[in-house]
Formats: sequence, C-alpha cells, structure tokens
Amino acid sequence: MKIPSAVRHHMIANARAAIDHGLVLGNPMGVRAPRTEPGLVAAVTTYAIPRIARDWRRILKPLRTHIEISAVFTHQAPKVRFASGIKARATCELADLLIVVDDARTGRRQAALIQAKMAAQRGTVQISRQQDKLQLELFQKWPRFDFEEPIYNLASVDFHSGGSAAECGRYGVIDRHLITPPIWSQMRPSKVPGKTLASPILADFIVGLVLNRVGREATPSLGSDWSKTVETLMRVTYGRFFHQRQSLGPVAFPRGNTTLAFLLQGSVIQTSVSTDGLLPIDAEPEPVSIDEEPPNRALSVIRIGLTE
Repeated sequence: MKIPSAVRHHMIANARAAIDHGLVLGNPMGVRAPRTEPGLVAAVTTYAIPRIARDWRRILKPLRTHIEISAVFTHQAPKVRFASGIKARATCELADLLIVVDDARTGRRQAALIQAKMAAQRGTVQISRQQDKLQLELFQKWPRFDFEEPIYNLASVDFHSGGSAAECGRYGVIDRHLITPPIWSQMRPSKVPGKTLASPILADFIVGLVLNRVGREATPSLGSDWSKTVETLMRVTYGRFFHQRQSLGPVAFPRGNTTLAFLLQGSVIQTSVSTDGLLPIDAEPEPVSIDEEPPNRALSVIRIGLTE
C-alpha cells in the first residue's frame, strides 16, 4: 500500500497515542495497570485497537481506503518442538502475538510474529533463563519445528523455504523503567540481547506492515510454510473465539462492532475486539463465563483488513 508521507506520520502518531494509553491504563477489564508481559499485550490488543481503528478510519477516508481491525488476546500460545544447541529436545511457545495485514485490493497478506519481553533495565533487554534462551534461538535461527498440538497439523515447518526467515519475527521489548508511558520497541532477534535505542516503536512497526516495509509476505496462495503457519494460527484463534456459541447467543452473532471477553474463574483467558472504527471509545468488554478450559492453545492476533 502506498500512502503520502504526511498520512503515514499521522497514522504512526495516532497509533502511538493509542498504544501508550493502553500500556498505561491496561485492559478495560483489568483492576490495575499492567506490569507483566501478558497484561501489556492484552492492553495493546484490547484497549488500543478500537482507538487505532477509529483514528485510522478518519485518516484513510480521503484515500478511499476502508479499514477493519480485529484483535484477540489469549493467555496461552501454541507450543513447538525443535532440535536445539541448548537442549536436544527443546519446547517453547511459538510467540506472544501475530500481526497480520490483509489488503483485499491487492490480495496480499503481510505478517510478523512478536515475542514480548520486559526490559531488564532501562533501554536494555537481557536473556538469562534457559527457556528464554530457547525462545531466542527459535527466533534467531528458525530451525525446523513441529507444533505440539494436533489441531495445527503442522510438522517440520521450515520458515527458510520461499523467503527470508529473518523477517518472520521480532522481539517486542517493553520498557517501563521510570518511563510513563512504557516504550514498546521492536527489535530484530539478531540484536537481542542488547540496547533498544535504534529499534522502531510498535506503532511505527505496525504502519510498516501496512506498507509492506517490514514483516514477511504470507499470502495464502504462496503455499510456503510461513504462509500456511500464519493461516493456521488465525484459523485456530478465531475458530476458538467463536466456538462457545452457547455463551454468545444467536448463531449469527455480529462480528462488526463488538467487544467481548471470555473469563474463567476470575482470570481472563481470552478477550476479543473487532471494529471498523465506529466502536464507541468508551465501550467495555462484556464478561462471558465459560465452564472449562479451551481445548487447545491459541495465539493472540491483531488483524488489519484494508478494502476500498
């Protein structure tokens, strides 16, 4: 997508304001400001998204571009297995967040996986625990891996086939050391551990995805392991969201201007927001209780759709 430089800067500024606001205030369902990685990811996916959609709708209208954004926060992520230099049979979560841009006008999909990590000290991310080292090895090398759960039906996944594996993932380093609002920097895994200073902020990265400047093309027709993985992650996440229809009422539940939260024994398991920019900014999630754990792990997703 091509847009004027002034419009791009306007989009970044509005997205940053929305994300900053979310990182300070947290999820509307929360009882306190977020301090951990899951809470901060939830704040971005559920609190910032309606505001970004509202502002971008206004900004893109003169360009005759219509935008719809949906976001799902889920507290668990699918796990993958791979052969590691650290541990012969390594297992770790795939990522914390998937961001996808679908441009219906060109038929192109651009996507990136994000691993959230709290800064160890101001402007610095460190990796010390073995599990964190395994996660970093996955993002730095992208060895062939298998999904643990059968629902994904993906094995021997090779991100090096058909494109640049280095563009598949970023580390989202969240720095809240004497900083208000916290700063979310998008670091290349090759720069981790290290300083966040030269890395773009999350708002800049999301706009870069819209412009196909960052991330990797994941158009389903490519048939690459990367595009298949992105498609499957979205299918499982959104399929699980709409699985509990008995809790949601009519089968034809509106997927447009809605905000929903699933809760389990007082702990948010999944929260979803879907909006075309018309959702009132003060709308709050509606709590829906479910009786049992979801049958599979899903990945938090932000999906941006562009049409004329």
